[in-house]
Amino acid sequence: MDSAADAFDRTGGTPGTDSPGDAPMSVIGADILVTGNIEAEVDLHIMGRVQGDVRCATLILGENSAVIGKIDAERVRVSGTVEGAIETIDLAVEGCARVKGEITYSRLRIGNGGIVEGKMTHRAPPEATHLKLVQEADKKPKAAKVHHIE
Repeated sequence: MDSAADAFDRTGGTPGTDSPGDAPMSVIGADILVTGNIEAEVDLHIMGRVQGDVRCATLILGENSAVIGKIDAERVRVSGTVEGAIETIDLAVEGCARVKGEITYSRLRIGNGGIVEGKMTHRAPPEATHLKLVQEADKKPKAAKVHHIE
């Protein structure tokens, strides 16, 4: 994936159905208030309100949604409101979104009009970290081979 926007191209399926990548998506409707933490192995589409932490694969927040708590997901697209920390690889903040809190990301896109308040920390994407470790290992001097002659 080249950008945060690309991360969501594959999740463009109808909420509640399988996305084009066949990853199941659970939906929290606009009329639902969740008080407590949510932990899921699937993608989530939240249109309602959550007062608690959210941990999932991909999180899509609708325009009228709100999360008051920490978000931890590989991909996050915000069109609503977030008050709390976000830790993600790909973050897309849409033009109608408002985010307030500490954000850790690898790739970022903020739409025109999107509001972000707080500390933002960039971290290398996981594949870049792996590549760096491999490159560093290649630079280390190799142990000399010792041959015994009898």
